[in-house]
Amino acid sequence: MAHDSTRRHTWPSRDRTVGTQTQWEQKENSLVIINDPIWGPIERHPLCVRVIDTPEFQGLRSIKQLGGCSYVYPGACHNRFEHSIGTSYLAGCLGRALQKKINEQGLRKLEISEKEILCLELGGLCHDLGHGPFSHLFDLMFYPRVKMKNDDLPRWTVIHVVHHEDNSLKMIDRIFKSIKFDDFITLEDIEFIKELIQKPFDGYKTYKNQPEKQFFFEIIANDLNSIDVDKWDYFSRDCHMLGLHHNFQCERTIKLAKVVEHDGKWHVSYPKSEWFNLFDMYYTRFTLHRRAYQHQVVKAVEIMITDALLKADKWLTFPPGAKNGVCLSESVIDMNAYLFVTDEVLHQIRMLPSKSTEENKKDIEDAIEILDRINRRDLYRLVGESKITWKDQPNQEKKKDYKQSLQEWMKSEKFNEWMKQNEIEEVDLKLYHTERTGLILFPRKGQKCERKLTVERFPSVIHLHVAK
Repeated sequence: MAHDSTRRHTWPSRDRTVGTQTQWEQKENSLVIINDPIWGPIERHPLCVRVIDTPEFQGLRSIKQLGGCSYVYPGACHNRFEHSIGTSYLAGCLGRALQKKINEQGLRKLEISEKEILCLELGGLCHDLGHGPFSHLFDLMFYPRVKMKNDDLPRWTVIHVVHHEDNSLKMIDRIFKSIKFDDFITLEDIEFIKELIQKPFDGYKTYKNQPEKQFFFEIIANDLNSIDVDKWDYFSRDCHMLGLHHNFQCERTIKLAKVVEHDGKWHVSYPKSEWFNLFDMYYTRFTLHRRAYQHQVVKAVEIMITDALLKADKWLTFPPGAKNGVCLSESVIDMNAYLFVTDEVLHQIRMLPSKSTEENKKDIEDAIEILDRINRRDLYRLVGESKITWKDQPNQEKKKDYKQSLQEWMKSEKFNEWMKQNEIEEVDLKLYHTERTGLILFPRKGQKCERKLTVERFPSVIHLHVAK
């Protein structure tokens, strides 16, 4: 992905004319063409370019989109940087498509302004700023385990999982303190951008007095039915980089999207004729999870990387080399440190000096040995897999029950005998599971507005690996 400096257009600010701008100001207010491998040449607003040209955003270049997938699919080396730019582009496309439909329908109370579209583009651009090393490996695999050993770490959710969106909001605050933005948006708009990324625990503040415009919050992070531009970009991008075929066409979905009223609330909706295309979207998600994200070797590698990070956690320092730096797990509460927490952490582990204490020496040697095992392809082995279909919405209690039932199976006589023969301890067993959601559609105007719930719910998968 490269900037095309040969094609730039002037974007005049609201408070001064192009004729009075200095050369630097004209450069700052010019549209930039970015050649994206998925969506082709796309224009980015000058304020988006200012955000891109910050250390906080540039750090996404060093965070792989798919964590450990590149150890199975060599092409899966794309990063959060390009995905964020693609999500920003699709957010703008969907915003303009809805703007056109609303104008055609004459729904004045729903009218979308150019500044609101800019906020959508900025929201798409910034939604992944809080990701840690190897993307979801850090917040879903490493952090929950290190949190169990350290009660001083923040309990950001009821399940002890630190959400990368929380740190995305902190990174947004850092960025807009360091760049000029008031020629295009206000402080209130920045709060709107943050709410587009993550719903506040106490509800949306933006458009609280205009509930009909809260359909905006279904564009980037849709907690109603998971149909949003974030997924549209990574479905297309991941399939392209993995070499997997997919039938879902988000360009068609964008052209057919409109805002409709349902049960007194306004939602982004799609006609019934789009049912099969949206089903393809969910099937694409299932395919990606089954063939890539939850691939048994990918999970083995990611479990091993997690183990290495846990071993090296308290011996790593961020910012690197800082006298008063913090360890890896504590970096989530210090954005000055978290800025340096990327996939480069594996190289940092190898550079760690062995200090005088035996504990330090053993932890570092163990971490490096795990990384060496990955490079030698001496990976944890898959010994069992269980497919689970959730009849109802899964909750933590149900997941705990399934995990306990699997652990009971692990304690059976034959399994214990197998473990004994292979000199495998129970602590060597690693459990991992995932889940998928359903689908909601809205019909065309003039038809009875009934909600279609859960067109398909794909099964969860639990993998059981051994570390030996």
